Amino acid sequence: MKKKLIVIGAGGKMGFRVSRKLWTSEEYESYFCEISETGIARLEGLGIQDIAVMETAVPEMDIVLLAVPDILIGKLSPEIIPIMKPGAMVVGLDPAAAYANVMPVRDDLAYFVVHPHHPYLFNTEVDENGEPDLFGGIVTQDCSCAVYKAPEGREEEYYAEGEKISRIIFAPVGKTFRITVEQMGMCEPGMVESIGAPMIYAIKLAYDRFVELGVPKDALFSFLMGHLRVQVAITFGLIDAKFSDGAILALENSMNQIFRDGWLDEMVSEEYVTKSILDITAAAGR
Repeated sequence: MKKKLIVIGAGGKMGFRVSRKLWTSEEYESYFCEISETGIARLEGLGIQDIAVMETAVPEMDIVLLAVPDILIGKLSPEIIPIMKPGAMVVGLDPAAAYANVMPVRDDLAYFVVHPHHPYLFNTEVDENGEPDLFGGIVTQDCSCAVYKAPEGREEEYYAEGEKISRIIFAPVGKTFRITVEQMGMCEPGMVESIGAPMIYAIKLAYDRFVELGVPKDALFSFLMGHLRVQVAITFGLIDAKFSDGAILALENSMNQIFRDGWLDEMVSEEYVTKSILDITAAAGR
């Protein structure tokens, strides 16, 4: 007998992506819950006509997948967790809610978290139209997975189930990395949102300014994308090459102009990541 799975927020941005995968999968008896008119219209466009009602459907489910924004999980989970049947599993798509402890925790439920990595920077796969998939879901991407809580002695069982779901909703999946929720929080928001995203945003600001100074936009973009690729490869030791002496001098001269003293110790820390996650989940003001 197939296990029953429901997606809460099935017509939202991420919810629709996972719903589309589950709708075409035969692994689970899938249900889809959505309250917004826009989200319902998306699901109907996919062919899903029977929209589940959370209050009546959740008590029957073996798996409840929360595809709602982090900031809403603290509000919605107290309405969902208490009505789940014993032995069921909660699946989250981001570590923030589990990390910040904004969900009620029951000893008779399992809590699993998965987050996609998106296609690798050096990925050369293309979709059926020959276009690169820059987000994921068409070409291969990796995922990180974690069991947050599980009934005693059953963690491996729930991890296997969660990994199977992960490979369906984010297919095609290459590697899955088994880490802890705390480690996943260090990855995101810690590494990719608090540090990586601001650096990329700063690059875009500088790019726009150089264009204003008269550098041809297409030439600068090509110049930048190619150099970013080789700079990442050199810095992370992916190729046997080194920066030129001039590049090293420019780098060293610029570091103190761009970054203030102590930024690394402050931002790459459990304290900074925890504060960021509390802000994201709105738990700081609870």
